[in-house]
Amino acid sequence: MINRLIDKIGRRLLGNSMWLFIDKLVRLFVGLFVGVWVARYLGPENMGVWNYCIAIFTFFIIFPSLGLEFICPREFVNRKGDEERLLNTAIKLKFIGATFGIVFAVLFMGFFKGFSSYLIPLIFILTSGYLFQSFDVIDYYYQSRLEQKKSVIARMVAFLIVSVYKIYLVQSDAPLIWFVASSTIDFGIGAIGLGYSFKKSPIQFKLRMFDWKLAKALLNDSLVFSISALVIVIYFKVDQVMITEILGEKQNGIYSISVRIYELFVFLPAVLVSSFLPVITRKFQENEVEFKASLKQLYSVLTYLSIIFTVGVWFFGPDVMDFLYGEEYNGSGEILQYIGLGFYSVFIGMGTGNYLIITNKKKFVLIKSLIGLVVNVVLNLWLIPKMGINGAVIASIISNFISTFMILVMKDNHAHLALILSPFNISSIRRFIKY
Repeated sequence: MINRLIDKIGRRLLGNSMWLFIDKLVRLFVGLFVGVWVARYLGPENMGVWNYCIAIFTFFIIFPSLGLEFICPREFVNRKGDEERLLNTAIKLKFIGATFGIVFAVLFMGFFKGFSSYLIPLIFILTSGYLFQSFDVIDYYYQSRLEQKKSVIARMVAFLIVSVYKIYLVQSDAPLIWFVASSTIDFGIGAIGLGYSFKKSPIQFKLRMFDWKLAKALLNDSLVFSISALVIVIYFKVDQVMITEILGEKQNGIYSISVRIYELFVFLPAVLVSSFLPVITRKFQENEVEFKASLKQLYSVLTYLSIIFTVGVWFFGPDVMDFLYGEEYNGSGEILQYIGLGFYSVFIGMGTGNYLIITNKKKFVLIKSLIGLVVNVVLNLWLIPKMGINGAVIASIISNFISTFMILVMKDNHAHLALILSPFNISSIRRFIKY
C-alpha cells in the first residue's frame, strides 16, 4: 500500500514535505537558540506580557483569516482555469478583513484595559501584521500545486533576518516593544518574498479583479470554518490569558516558554498534514479505497510521531528546560512533561481536521470546536485557582481529547474508528518499520 501511494502521488508529496521539513528544522534550531536568548534577556514577566499580547492577537485573527486557509487550497485544486480570479478575490477579502481586525483588536483592549494602557501600542503593532498576511493566499496556491518550496524560501529568509534582528535587540538592551515589533517585521518581509516569488507565475495580481459573486461563495463556504478557527484559537490561547489574569504575568511567562517548546514538536505533523491535504482531496474525488488508504498512512505517521515525542519529552523535558532557561524559569520542565501527554490527541486532531475540510463537514467542525472551548474554559476556571499552571495543562489535555475524538460519534465518518486504530495493527507497524 505504501509503495503504491509513493509511486502515484508520493514523489511530489515527499519533495514538498522535504522543503517544509527543512523550514521547520531551521526554525527549530535557530528559533530555539534565539528564543532562549531572548527569554533569558526579557525574563518571565516581560515574556508573560509579550505572550499575553500574542494571545489577544490570535483572538482577532479571524478577520484577516476569514477561514480561507481551510478552503482556498481545495478551491485552487477544484477551480482549474479560474485560479487568477480566485487569487485576486481572496487577497482583497483578506485585506479588508485585516483592516477590521486591527480596529477591533485595539478597541477591545481599550475597553478592557483602558485606552491609556501600555498594552495598546503593543497590540496595534502586532495586529498590523494582519495586513501582510493577506499575501498568504499565494501560499494557498502553492499548496494546491505541491510547490511550497517557493513560499518556504520566502518565509525562511524573513525568519532568519528577524532572528538576527532579535539578537541585535538583545545586544542593544532594547525595550520590549521592539521585540513585539519583530513579529510584524517577519510578516512584512515574508509577504515581500511571497510577492517576488510569484512574479513568474502563470497567474498575476490584478488590482481591479474582484468577483463579488465568488467572494460571497467563498465566505459562505468558509464562514463556519472561520468561526471554528476563532473558537480553536481562543481554545488554545485562552489559558494564557486566564493564567495572566489569575496568577500574574510571571507565571504566564513560565507557562508560555513551555508551550513554545511544545509547539516546536507540532511543526513536523503540521508539515505532513499540510502536504497531504491536496493529495487526499484528489483521492476523495477519485477513489474511496485509496482515499481511506491515504488517511490510514497519515494517521500512522502521526500516531508513531506522537508516541516518540511523548516518551522523549517525558524523560528529557525537565533537564533540557533547566539547561536552556535556568532557575528563573524553574518548573517549566515539569509543565512541558505534562503538556507532552497530549501529543497524541493533538496530532490525530490535525489529521482528522484534513478529513473534515475535504468532506466539508462545516457544522460538525464548529460544534466540536465549541464543545472543546467550553470544556477548556470551565476546567481552567476550576483548576487554575486550585492547581496553578498545572491546572491549565490538565484542562488543555482533557479538552483536546474530547474535541478530537468527537469525530467517532459523527454520522457517515468513513468508519473512522478503524482508520484511527489502524496504526496499532501489528501488520501496519511491521509495514511502517520495513518502509
